[in-house]
Amino acid sequence: MLENSLTLDRREAIKYMALACGLVLSASSLNLLAASLLKPTDLNRRKLKLLSADQLLVLRELGEVIIPTTDSPGAITAGVHDFINGYAAHCLSKEEQHQLVSTLDKIANAAKTHQKIAFDKLSVDQKVELLTQIEQAKSPFTEQDRKDLKQVKALVVFAYYTSEAGATKELAYLAIPGGYKGNFKFNAVGKAWALSQ
Repeated sequence: MLENSLTLDRREAIKYMALACGLVLSASSLNLLAASLLKPTDLNRRKLKLLSADQLLVLRELGEVIIPTTDSPGAITAGVHDFINGYAAHCLSKEEQHQLVSTLDKIANAAKTHQKIAFDKLSVDQKVELLTQIEQAKSPFTEQDRKDLKQVKALVVFAYYTSEAGATKELAYLAIPGGYKGNFKFNAVGKAWALSQ
C-alpha cells in the first residue's frame, strides 16, 4: 500500500515537472517512469540496456542528424543515445521497445541496401536523404515506418531537452525561477506563508 502511494506521488511529481517543461506524457509512460524511480531491489537493473552496439551507433548518428552540434551542443555531446538506451529498457512497454529496435534496424538495413555502407559511414546529406524517404513514406518505406521514425525523433528531442546540455545551453535555464530571497523584513510581507498539501 505504501509503495503504491509512493508511486502515485512520484507520478504526480513527474507529471507536474513534465508540464512545467512543456512535455505531454501518456499515463502509461508516467506510471513506468514513476516505477523506475523506486529504489531497485535488483542492483543489476541499473546496468540494463535495450540496444545492441550496432543499434546504439545508428541511434547516436540519427540523433546528431536531428539535433546537430552547432554553436550549442548536439545530441551526441548530450549523450542522447545512452539516455534513450537506458530509458527504453526501463520505461518503454515491450511494444514500444520493439518499435524502437525495429526502426533502428530498418534504417541500418536501408543504408546497407541502398548505399552499400553502414548508416554511420554515410555523409550528412545521405543520412538526410534516407530519413526524408522514410518521412515521405516513399517505397520501400510505409506509412507505419514514417510514424515509427516520428516516435524515435520524439524520444531524441525529449532526451536532449531534459539533458543538462539541452536545458542549460540550448534553452533559457533558471534553477529557481523568480530568484531566491532568503533574508527580508517580515513587515515587507505582512503575513507568513501557508504550506499547501
